[in-house]
Formats: sequence, structure tokens, C-alpha cells
Amino acid sequence: MAELRLDVGSGPLRTEHERLLRTALRRGDTDPEGALADGALAGTYSDRARALARNTWRARMVHEHQSAAVFARLLPQLMAAAATLEHKTTVLRMAMDELRHASLCAGVVTLLGGEPVAETELATQPLPDHPDAPPLEACLRNVMFVGCLSETVSIALLTEERELTTEPVIRRVVEQLAADEVLHAKLGWSFLAATWPTLDFEGRERTERYLPVAFRHLRAKMHEAMPLGAPIGPELKRELEALGVMTSEEGRELFAATVDAVIVPRLVDHGLTTAPDAWAVAEAAPVLPSAR
Repeated sequence: MAELRLDVGSGPLRTEHERLLRTALRRGDTDPEGALADGALAGTYSDRARALARNTWRARMVHEHQSAAVFARLLPQLMAAAATLEHKTTVLRMAMDELRHASLCAGVVTLLGGEPVAETELATQPLPDHPDAPPLEACLRNVMFVGCLSETVSIALLTEERELTTEPVIRRVVEQLAADEVLHAKLGWSFLAATWPTLDFEGRERTERYLPVAFRHLRAKMHEAMPLGAPIGPELKRELEALGVMTSEEGRELFAATVDAVIVPRLVDHGLTTAPDAWAVAEAAPVLPSAR
């Protein structure tokens, strides 16, 4: 375990970092970094609400930082799969997005009166290599899991949190995160649409056999990120929602609804006809600790 800190630094590359924020990573007219630098909480919140919200945003900071490595590691797999250049450049953009997201989450922790430092493992996990599949199929599995599954769920969660968040500065952060997740999910669905028609019968069968594994891992990952605790009262719930934090119970319900109503039908539309059965198997299984 080590301390994760997200200092920008003051070396010669700081100017390039700031240029990337203004140009390549800009999405819309909002400037969440500026809002965090200049802002203060507009509302008044209990110590309990601020502490719980700080913990949640600090955990998001760690998650977003780790996610940058996931997208960066997709590049070698896309290269091995002979993917088109659009997918390769976009996945690098997404890795930069995640680093920016980590910094924004750290800014929210500071806004809430905390120190944006977390004790965590700094080493990241490699992506599954799927030795039973050739490079294109192996890459498709990982891109599907990241884009079609994880990031599509993130869109739903962040869209709901955007509607619930009333604290102005935090809302601008949530808006930025939600806008970026749309592109992140698009990578998965775009690559699936481009790749599925090129697979032979055996490749499609192997990919569909992977779906229950993917869904089960996704469920474990989401439940791990949304641990259930003691019930909270309506006033504390209102405060947390204003600060961009949905309850774990609501998050789990929205996760399952998104898989049912969005992900599974879209997978079927793209040709993965066993997706409903794969999700049913995963949903009925015990939730095991998330592991790659």
C-alpha cells in the first residue's frame, strides 16, 4: 500500500498538461477545474454527510486513476487485433480522460474539506489475455467488458447522479464525468459492431460463452463499489444526493435495470443472442469478490 496523490507538478510539462485540458480533453463550455479552484460549497451540510461524501469521492478518485491503466492497456491489444486507427487514438484519449476524472474527484474531496490522498495499491492489474481466443477475439472481450458493460452502466449511474446533484460546483464535475462516459461506452459498441461480422462461427460461439463470465465479474465489481451499510434517514440521503452521492441500494437497483433494459437488448441487436440467458445465469449466481 502507498499514498496516491494527484499533484499536477511544476515541471516543464505542466504547460502541456494544461493545454490538453483546454483542447483535446475539453467537452462543452463548462470548466469544472476552474469551478473547483474558485468555488466553495453553496449549501450547508452536516458533518456526517460531508464525511460520507468525502469517502465516496476519494474512492472514485482511486477508481478513476486505476481506470486510466485499463484504457492504456487496451492499446496493445487493439494493435495486435489490427484495429483501425480511430479505435487506437480514441482509447488513448479515454486514458487521459480517466486521469482528468481522478483529478476532478480529488478536487471534490478538497471542496468537501478533506485531503485528496488515499492509501491504495499503486500497481495496477493486467487485462485478461484470454488464451483460448485469437488476438481479435481476446481484444473484443476486453473492449466489450470495458465499453459495452462497465461504461454503459456508468452512463446510467452518472446520469441519475447528475439529476440529483444540486451543489453547483459538484454538479459541474458530475456533468463532465457523465459527458465523457458517453464516448467511453461508444468505443465498446463501435468496436463490437465493426468486429462481430468478421468472426467465424466458432469465434462467435466462444465470445458468447464468455458473456456469463463477463456479467458475473461486472456484477461483483459493481456490488463491491456499492457496499451496503446501515440504512440512512431521508435528510442524510437528501444531503448526500446534493453532494453527488447516490445510495448503494439505489445504485445496485439502477445497475441491474440498466443491464436488463439497455445492455442485454443492445447485445442481442448486435448478434449476441444468448445475452439474456448469460445475464440470467450471472444474476442468479452468488456474488463473489471481484477478480480479473
